[in-house]
This record gives sequence, structure tokens and C-alpha cells, in this order.
Amino acid sequence: MRGDLNDQFQRAQSAANGDNTSERVIIGVAIFMAVCFIAMIVGITIFVVKTLDKFVEAEPATNINPELVTQINDLNNQIFNGGKQNPDGGGSVSSDSNFRFGTVNGTSYYSEFSGVSFTAPADWLFTSYASDTVSTSPRDLSATGNHMSSSVVIQYESKKANGYQTTDDALKSTKMVASEQNNTIVDSKASTKWGGNKFVGIIYKNEVVASYPTYYEVLVADVNGYMLRITLSAGSENDLAIVRSYFK
Repeated sequence: MRGDLNDQFQRAQSAANGDNTSERVIIGVAIFMAVCFIAMIVGITIFVVKTLDKFVEAEPATNINPELVTQINDLNNQIFNGGKQNPDGGGSVSSDSNFRFGTVNGTSYYSEFSGVSFTAPADWLFTSYASDTVSTSPRDLSATGNHMSSSVVIQYESKKANGYQTTDDALKSTKMVASEQNNTIVDSKASTKWGGNKFVGIIYKNEVVASYPTYYEVLVADVNGYMLRITLSAGSENDLAIVRSYFK
């Protein structure tokens, strides 16, 4: 009888020990999985932060020489015929005092100084610079077509101030631009005659956006101590020819 009780007690104790072992195993596995999960979250966070750091970088500090910036702006202004010159800011008033601005009436322009006339459709926008002080490179007219699909810029450049001897001197910067990447020279010997003046120049195509090329024609004539530069732009050669037909 006593032996049976001992056996029963031992079996109960073994079962209790087994249950405790199972609980410890389960708890241990749960702790291990929790640690692994936390480690995975930390690892992912570190990876994301490092990845973002590669793409979001602080803008580097730059030290730009103001004089160099001024020189670059002046060069761009000359190459692209940009903006009227400021006689008080680096360019002296032209000594060619015989210069006279052209007159604008609606979408018609006429220059008594050069004899050139330009008449565009009624939907063009004309900007005259006749109220400006005469500078070494006075812009006379800016005109843009409907939706800015075509444009015309008429500008005079003092031969004396710019050191020009021939029309080829005045075209050097334009030829450099035309030879750059994304530009294709269409006609390197363009010429015409407007207002009794013989113009020579160049036609080139800009293809920064291949589906929307822009054609430029830059023509220069020697007029009364100035190089008269006329720049035309349009979306096709046919449109460029139409703009050209507006001149006399």
C-alpha cells in the first residue's frame, strides 16, 4: 500500500517537473522571438536612415567670386542678346551719338536709322526701348508671336565699344553657340537684304527637347558705326521663313 502511494507521488512530481520545463521552454522561445523582432526593427530603421542620408544631403557651401559672376553674366548677355545694357552699371554711354531708336505703331516697326521695317500679325506683342538711354549695345525692339512660338529681337552693338571690324567679328559668339551640343547648324551662310543693308548670318536648330526644336536665325549688318543684330526664332524652318517675310 505504501509502495503504491510512493509511486503515485513520484509520477505526480515528474509530471509537475515536465510542466515546468515546458513552460520554461515556451517562455524562452517567446523571449528569443521578441529579441529577434526588436533587432530586426532596429536594423531596418538604421538601413532606412542611412539610405535617406544618401539622397538628402546638405547643400555644399560655395564661395563664388562676384567678379567672375559678373563676367559670366556679361558674356551670356552678349551671346544670347539678353536684356538692355545698363549704362550706369559697367557699360559707358555710347560715343556714337548719331544713334536713333526706331518707332513702333501697333505691330509695325520702322527704323529711320537703319531703314529696316518689320510688320507682324495683330496678335504679336511688341516692346520698344525708345525711352531708354542710349548705351553701347542698345536694344531697339523685342517682339513675340502668339503663345511665344516665334520671336524677334533687334539690337545694335557699337563697333567701337565691342572692337568689331567686320560682321564676322560680331557673329563669332553666335557661331560658338551654334556649334555646341544639342545645336545643329542648318545654314552657315545665311544672307538677306533689308532696308538697303546687306545682312549675313547663320541659322541653327536647338534640340534640348527633341520633340520641340527651336530654330534660330541670327543676322548682322554694318550700319552707321554699329553692328545691327537681328535674331529670329521659330518652331520650324517654315515658321522661320514666315517671320523672315515680315521684314523689308
